[in-house]
Amino acid sequence: MKRSLLAASLSALALVSACSGGSHSQATATHGSTSSPAKATTGSDATPSPAQTPTSPDRLPDPVQSSLPVGSKTLYTGSGHGAGGVTLPASAGKASNITVMWTCAGPSKFNVIAAGKSLIGSQCGDGSGVFTAEIPHTKMHELAWKFSAANSVIWRIVVTQPSGN
Repeated sequence: MKRSLLAASLSALALVSACSGGSHSQATATHGSTSSPAKATTGSDATPSPAQTPTSPDRLPDPVQSSLPVGSKTLYTGSGHGAGGVTLPASAGKASNITVMWTCAGPSKFNVIAAGKSLIGSQCGDGSGVFTAEIPHTKMHELAWKFSAANSVIWRIVVTQPSGN
């Protein structure tokens, strides 16, 4: 009985650690549904099996977790692995703010950099985390963004502009 409680506690601790580590202060993380950990059987050394980390961007969760508000405009949707980048349309530079939603999997961080400065970023982990950040107009000095990540990191990202912007 004690082993079952210990295994469940360690699984919960690992999930909290994976979610909280290294995310940018403006980013918030949400998680999709996860299966409950495997139950340890009494009298054996069975432990919960680790969640399988996706190996391609199309296996990551959709960063858009709920419907976009009516009138919102998607400026960019992309996926890949390692470094990348995008040049956003001119309307992004005129908006009062834009929203960035992303998910990634791998042993290191994913960052979005503009004009040599980090706009947003997060630690990746197993790919179950979905991050959201609002970027105000005052931070939109450059529309050419670079995605910084190790080659072992896979990612999906969506950039939207709220209605009325």
